[in-house]
Amino acid sequence: MRCPKCNYFFSEELKACPRCGADMGLEIERLGIFPPGATEPFLTLEDFQEPTPEFVGSPFNRERIIEFPLTEEETT
Repeated sequence: MRCPKCNYFFSEELKACPRCGADMGLEIERLGIFPPGATEPFLTLEDFQEPTPEFVGSPFNRERIIEFPLTEEETT
């Protein structure tokens, strides 16, 4: 892409000219290289929250106390 202000060639991935800093956003949209800006955010806060697992209350998630019977010789 060529900057219309300073004629510097640069990548279409940039939205501003690296040499003179001219905003290329409108020019890029006019050329159809990038889609126009979104009016609503693509991601919301709910997208970043971890879902609660469905198995929280299941029997697999319970603590168990395991007792090992010991003889008198093993305890001393």
